[in-house]
Amino acid sequence: MRGALLDDATNVSEKLGALLAKISVDDENDVLIALEVDLWPEDKEPVQALAVSKLLGLETEFVSSWSTIPFAWPGLGELTSNTSEYTQMMLDAYAQYGGLPDRNAKKE
Repeated sequence: MRGALLDDATNVSEKLGALLAKISVDDENDVLIALEVDLWPEDKEPVQALAVSKLLGLETEFVSSWSTIPFAWPGLGELTSNTSEYTQMMLDAYAQYGGLPDRNAKKE
């Protein structure tokens, strides 16, 4: 299911959402997938995950979850599908708004 979610992901935020999704299976083989709202849009249908569910004959439910994601500005990942570009954008945002020490500062 996670692989299918990764197939559905079109940007870095969604890829992170797929990787961090909580996927559980109950005693009746029904699947529950909780996707973080800051990483996976609530209105985005996971087409490939639904196709895999259908092929396997599984009932799959998707729910939104809210948690404290491990970094600020989660929306940055919606601007690119390139992870190194995303990382640079995140580092630039932290440098501009605070949060990370300046890696280029001279130690005294």
